[in-house]
Amino acid sequence: MTRGVQQGEENVRRLRAYLKGLETAQRCLPSRDGRPNLSAIADACGFDRGVFYANQTAKLLLDEAYRNLGLEEATVAAPTAFDQARLREETKARADVRSKALEEEVLRLRAENAKLREENERFRALRR
Repeated sequence: MTRGVQQGEENVRRLRAYLKGLETAQRCLPSRDGRPNLSAIADACGFDRGVFYANQTAKLLLDEAYRNLGLEEATVAAPTAFDQARLREETKARADVRSKALEEEVLRLRAENAKLREENERFRALRR
């Protein structure tokens, strides 16, 4: 048996033990954005979250646990004053970047418009 196969079996064993513990404690899977929180589950099992993508048995076990145990309800903590200030600053910075880009676009379009008007006048003069 190769080292990779042994590691895969060990990961499945750890996941089974973790899921059994949740079932025994009548707890649900940790969630994030309405789906199982792979990072939290992998951390609790002592392996990388990539296991759920590479190890089909682990993925199937997780899918089954999702159906049987369900998900924890996400609790969202109220943002702190620091978080609110940071969010305002980030929003303002994004708005400033967008505003600058729009101003540059307006200048470019004005220059293009002036050039086209000049060309239009030249063509009118040629037709006369």
